[in-house]
Amino acid sequence: MNSIVLEKEATKFRTVNGIGSDDPIKFKSLLKKLNVITVYRPLGEKFSGMAIKLEEDSITNRLILVNNTHSLGKQHFTIAHELYHLYIQAGFDFMTCHTGTFDKKGGEEYNADVFASILLLPENGVKALIPDEETVKDKISLQTILKIEQYFSCSRSALLYRLKELKLITSTLYEKYRINVKKGAILNGYSLDLYESGNKNLVLGNYGELANELYSKEKISESHFYSLLIDLGMNEKELENLSYGEEDC
Repeated sequence: MNSIVLEKEATKFRTVNGIGSDDPIKFKSLLKKLNVITVYRPLGEKFSGMAIKLEEDSITNRLILVNNTHSLGKQHFTIAHELYHLYIQAGFDFMTCHTGTFDKKGGEEYNADVFASILLLPENGVKALIPDEETVKDKISLQTILKIEQYFSCSRSALLYRLKELKLITSTLYEKYRINVKKGAILNGYSLDLYESGNKNLVLGNYGELANELYSKEKISESHFYSLLIDLGMNEKELENLSYGEEDC
């Protein structure tokens, strides 16, 4: 897909899901509304997230795994990236992702990155937050950068990429603003929450129910099912007390 098509898809996605064309996205509320099971777990340095789409008997289940060691802003970008795979990409079923690379050789991963940046940062919404005197290329201030990323709850790298694509900054300002992010936020009176990790072990949606369904239909093994329950926070003693196929005593 080219950028024009991706822009149309991002705009349509907002419209279909009742999100204003210039509004920030409340991702937890959106994921609950879409019934996308979302699990936040530490995934190390290699992966940002994962998306799975299961279709059976006219029923579609969607799951996103998010690396909760990344900053909240990065997590939001990852979710937007995975939404591309789950709702826009044709014939999708499963993919692990390293998001935000914007590698033009990456095929659908590049499309997902571009879609995520547009979905997170709609052009009119971004420009509405920029003072008139800063709309000239490379005149945008750090204060405005902070205002935009705080309003849209996005990572600095995602915002800088979008501003560059909108021809509001060049590589010079990109490099200037990509460093000392937390320092700049503190000096301008902003909380650091957006720039730090969070959502430790959070689960949204019927993850346990889906795991049980997959197990009962023999889609996954018993050991795999137990590992999914451990992901939900169940300990080994609780697992030992599980009894399937027996009446309650």
